[in-house]
Formats: sequence, C-alpha cells, structure tokens
Amino acid sequence: MQFGDERLDLKGNRVAVARIVSRLTAAPLFNLYVALIIAAASPIGLGPSMTPVTVILVCIVLMVVLPIMPIVLQASRGVVDLDVSSREMRTRFFAFALVCYVVAYLVYWAGQCDVMRVLAAAYFFVTSGVTIATLKWKVSVHAAGVAGPSTAMMYMYGFLASPVVAVWLAVIWARTALKQHTLPQGVAGVLLGVLITAAVYLVMYP
Repeated sequence: MQFGDERLDLKGNRVAVARIVSRLTAAPLFNLYVALIIAAASPIGLGPSMTPVTVILVCIVLMVVLPIMPIVLQASRGVVDLDVSSREMRTRFFAFALVCYVVAYLVYWAGQCDVMRVLAAAYFFVTSGVTIATLKWKVSVHAAGVAGPSTAMMYMYGFLASPVVAVWLAVIWARTALKQHTLPQGVAGVLLGVLITAAVYLVMYP
C-alpha cells in the first residue's frame, strides 16, 4: 500500500518534512485528536450516559476506522493509493464515510452527548461539501479534514484554540509540496471546512 506521493519521484528534506505533516494530519487522525481533547475537557460535558472512554471508542470505530476501511482494502489490492489520488474514484469512498458519520450522530444523540453529536454532524456536512466539490475539482480532503474539526475547536474553546490556524497553513504547504494538490485546491479545502463547520455550529451547537 502506498500514499499518492510515494508513487512520485520526490526526494529531499523538504519532502520528508511534508510527508510527516501530511501523515500526522490525515483527516481520520485529526478527528481522533479532537475527540480526545473533547473527551478530556468538553466545554459542555458529555451528557448523562457517556464517559470519556465511550466517547473515544465510538469515535475510533465510527469516525476514524470504519470510514477509511474501504480505502485500505482497495489499496491493499492495488486498486487505489491511500490518498485516493484519482478524483473520479473518491465519491464512493466518501459515500461510505457519510453513512458512518450518520451512525455516529445517532449513537451520540442516543447517548445525549451533544458535544460529539454536533461534531459528527459537522463531519457529515463537510464531507458532503467535499463530495460535491470533488465531482468537478480535486479539492484537498486533507485541508478540509483539518479545517473542519479545528473550526469546531475554535467555536467551543475560543481564543485558546486559535493556534490551529497554523496547522491549516502547514497542511496546505505539505500537500502542495507533495504534488497532491495545487495551492487553490488546498485553500478551497480549508474554506469548505471552515464555512460549513461554522454554519453547523451556529445552528446546532447548544
């Protein structure tokens, strides 16, 4: 199994750093980082029935592992790379992820865990936006996957979360350096993540 950039003849320290940034900020991993922070210090609690452990377990299963399993399986067969670099092949994988986010939303709703319920809704709508954009243009999933959850963090935690903006810039740089996206595609990913997540939180956050 390979990432998209590993199929290219890219070398040097700049590429090595870009790969580290890119791997550590993959959307599923970033989802997990945010869930860990929320589980440890939710600004509105976790509801009457869920604990930090159950919040994290649900996130790992439904928002981290399952959404990428079809990609991993197809990558293991050599059908796609782990980045799904082919724009035309992305829609079906995104559709499966959307189902996973709906199930996560329902589980958190049943557990009255509003802080994670709204986050799952934001993932659903951001992924929907990226899916629609991808029909015509290869918008950066990495950038949207970082910008969405980090916008949620800024909405919940305010100024304390503002340093995450630096991560947006790092991801845009890394994906461009690895020749997986152009600068406009990276910026578009960030804008989709920010605007859609902000709208979801404005409407749904308690």
